Amino acid sequence: MKKIIPNIEALKIIEEGIKAGSSVRITVRGSSMSPLLLDGIDIVTLQPFIHEDLKIGDIILFHYRGAFVLHRIIEIQGNNSLDGKIITKGDALEQKEEIGYSDVVAVAEFTKIGLMKLSVRRGRILISRIITQIKKHLNLNYITVNNETYT
Repeated sequence: MKKIIPNIEALKIIEEGIKAGSSVRITVRGSSMSPLLLDGIDIVTLQPFIHEDLKIGDIILFHYRGAFVLHRIIEIQGNNSLDGKIITKGDALEQKEEIGYSDVVAVAEFTKIGLMKLSVRRGRILISRIITQIKKHLNLNYITVNNETYT
């Protein structure tokens, strides 16, 4: 029988494995890192890290407000000293998070995608956003095509 456990519980187990020196592959959940990492599609390998090696551009898994978050480092304050601060941001978001080195769980590695594939992903996201805005503007929550209704 298949047992399903909440993501937060699975990530706590994963965190213990990483602290013990293991690497773990997980499927990305959420859209904050799109189009680079897509919800339910892309897989990342979470690796143990050395705090001095963290750099701007790295994607890290960290604790933030009681949750696990996977975002990109956009700024490091304090020259990688343990009392320094790390500023992160999801690629698809405007807000930033300020965390300490003790909040970092792992560094994420993933298969790099080509410019063409990234462009296609960006195009799909843009089209989806345009359709959503048109539906909001027209106050539509359904689309009718050939007398069939799709929600």
